[in-house]
Amino acid sequence: MAESFDVVVIGGGPGGYVAALRAAQLGARTAIVEKDRMGGTCLVRGCIPTKALLQSSELYTLAKGGRPFGLVADNIGFDWPAAQKRKASVVDQLVKGVEGLLKAGGVTSYRGAARLAGKGVVDVGGDQVQAKDIVIATGSAIARIPMPGAELTIDSDQILELREVPKRLAVIGGGVVGMEFAAMFAALGSKVTVLEMLPQVLAMVDADLVNVYTKHLAGLGGEVHTDTKVGKVVKGNGGLQVQFSSGGEGGAVEADQVLLAVGRVPYTDGLDAEKAGVKLDRRRVVVDQHLHTDADGVWAIGDVIGGIMLAHVASYEGVCAVENIAGHSQRVPDYHAAPNCVYTDPEIAHVGLGEKEAKEKGVAVKVGRFPFAASGRALTLGQSEGFAKVLSDPESGRLLGAHIIGPRATDLIAEATLAVQNGLTLEQIDLTIHAHPTLPESLMEAALAAQGRAIHIANRRTAAAQPPSGPTQTAQNNQNREKEMATTIKPSSPPPTPDAINAKSLELTKNNRDFLLGLHRQMQLIRRFEERAQEQYTKAKIGGYCHLNIGEEATVVGGILALKANDWIFTSYREHGHAIARGVDPKAVMAELFGKETGTSHGRGGSMHLVDYSRRFMGGYGIVGGHLPLAVGGAWAVRYRKQKDVVFCMFGDGATNIGAFHESLNMSKVFDLPVVWFCVNNRYGMGTPVEAASAVADIYKKACAYDMESIQVDGMNLREVLLRTSEMVEKTRNDSQPRFVEALCYRFRGHSVVDPDKYRSNEDKEKWRKADPIVAFEHELEKSGLADEEYFKNVRVEVDNQVKDIIQFADESPDPKTDDLYKYVYAGQWDDNPALRAERV
Repeated sequence: MAESFDVVVIGGGPGGYVAALRAAQLGARTAIVEKDRMGGTCLVRGCIPTKALLQSSELYTLAKGGRPFGLVADNIGFDWPAAQKRKASVVDQLVKGVEGLLKAGGVTSYRGAARLAGKGVVDVGGDQVQAKDIVIATGSAIARIPMPGAELTIDSDQILELREVPKRLAVIGGGVVGMEFAAMFAALGSKVTVLEMLPQVLAMVDADLVNVYTKHLAGLGGEVHTDTKVGKVVKGNGGLQVQFSSGGEGGAVEADQVLLAVGRVPYTDGLDAEKAGVKLDRRRVVVDQHLHTDADGVWAIGDVIGGIMLAHVASYEGVCAVENIAGHSQRVPDYHAAPNCVYTDPEIAHVGLGEKEAKEKGVAVKVGRFPFAASGRALTLGQSEGFAKVLSDPESGRLLGAHIIGPRATDLIAEATLAVQNGLTLEQIDLTIHAHPTLPESLMEAALAAQGRAIHIANRRTAAAQPPSGPTQTAQNNQNREKEMATTIKPSSPPPTPDAINAKSLELTKNNRDFLLGLHRQMQLIRRFEERAQEQYTKAKIGGYCHLNIGEEATVVGGILALKANDWIFTSYREHGHAIARGVDPKAVMAELFGKETGTSHGRGGSMHLVDYSRRFMGGYGIVGGHLPLAVGGAWAVRYRKQKDVVFCMFGDGATNIGAFHESLNMSKVFDLPVVWFCVNNRYGMGTPVEAASAVADIYKKACAYDMESIQVDGMNLREVLLRTSEMVEKTRNDSQPRFVEALCYRFRGHSVVDPDKYRSNEDKEKWRKADPIVAFEHELEKSGLADEEYFKNVRVEVDNQVKDIIQFADESPDPKTDDLYKYVYAGQWDDNPALRAERV
């Protein structure tokens, strides 16, 4: 009988084993399949063995240059077999470490080639393993090109196993792999020649960094030929000859070994992916924004999906995928701050926006540089080549990118990555105390230089780089006007509501485009706000309980925007999105969650007690159903004053089982009160399904007992919620009769942030994830030609930046003063005159 698991991961590389460990942490019964050694290409034949050998070559270089440091040694040699032995030892130790982690984490390991053998079935060498969810993490393979004499070359696997250092090494391909091996063997004395087809080696690196590296390589006797096309490799002169053409002229390089390093390609051989319904695009597994494939229950991460083919990105994607599987979160990978490291000598590292990219995109930037020649620590190390460079937004000062070439650049990039990821400014970097003397001071000095305030180099006035302009750009803009319109991001405030919400105003037409895109942005803002709120809760920035609207955005936006400005809102403790949709400043909402004075309730209410009387948002309430009688009172006041306002009361399915629910509905009908009862039925009252808690599962039918018009709507369909709710609201406005709306939806998180959410099956979660209201609305907009994926991507980036600003505001806001403990407890004169309160007491 086939063994059964919740999650089976195919591939034991950095993406696969991290995914397996995280899945096990989340309580999933997990297995991992690897046909080779655990750790994958990175650990066994890539990142780790190359860095072990590079460390050997670096020490050799330092030893040869040791005389100025007082190190006197004659005839320093290099023992290649010893370096190989150490490399193998490091690899073995780390492989055993990964195996030990998997065992300790309760992950079952299988050795063999895996094949998708049907829905939820993985075949491993003839044995079948069943899984509710499968994660493909098969990585990549060395790319081959149909070149005459290719069989005479060696690849990045084979060069690691050479028995001796070649006297002459030709490298075909100036990417990361090619340049790292060029650096290593040049340091060990090889005559290295690099042949690159593009105008620049390391094409993804800014040119000023590449220039420093190529000069260093030239100092070791290395040569770099760019704009060069290799014709063939032939035998000759006791070795090999690489024949090439460059600038219309032919040339040849003599070599003992020829390294062919032209990249890697996704590896899906033998997986039978397409037979299992997994879509491939030129070997790449196609996934959606949540890393799910076209096949039900099959996910993919790492090199096999293309994109950024780096080990740390694969690990990050592995965590995202299994957290999505577990329903722990609905994560969309964010790659804007993925660092890239090149282990040459000197090292190169960069993250975020580069100068070339900024110019191509027309993004204005400020640039600051600091040379390592001015770094005290770099000089003590005897490694003063290179510099640190930062790019920032001229207006906000936000760090957009960082680029470093120099000693330990691959370690230094971590601080810059953290800054770019979290939207920090240059000022925040330079105000952070950096230990002295250290290499990280160079990043701080570069940040100061961009502001014209560098301390340890002379400042020069630098103007912000302006986006390109002129006739060519103008003509291109005119030609692409329609496309640009489709990628324009609308303001972050709630979308302006049409004079009347009706079927025509919600049609997917150009006339309604701005309004519809505004609705989409509101849902995205609420989703990202809640995701980041959960992160802040785990960092202990938010106290008490915290309930999220993730998955319920259509009910939030569709319900709230059905109202007019003078209508009143009473809602429950799951109200962050309700407040934002009503127009409450998201910064004030987050500040309230943080317990800060700038919050909606001055930090006194927290997550469950948001309020904004100016918008007639009467607040969230912590007691289940406790606000329903208050809504009755509010509606009574409206009727008494003979106003045309509507009271809108939002609550969950659990509240319909308490006495106050029936009393409130009964009274609202008896006295003809203008209230619309809006039940957000997310199928669970805390951890209890509706069917187990209520004799009537269709909750809207409960209102029939009070002779009240009631409807049930698809709470995952924004336009349906908004249209049907608007109809009910306007009916109530006209005849002052209460009405009832039940919106069927599904929360993508547990009841609260601390809820492990183990009472819902993975199948149930997966079914509802496919009905994601934001994704569904995006499909409608895209199908109608009102927006495209580029637009949605831009919205996500803009919203993410907005929420980062929101969090920064909340974090930096002042705490309430202890002297003001009783402030806001009383109203009017009682609050203004403490003496009156004391006398009363």
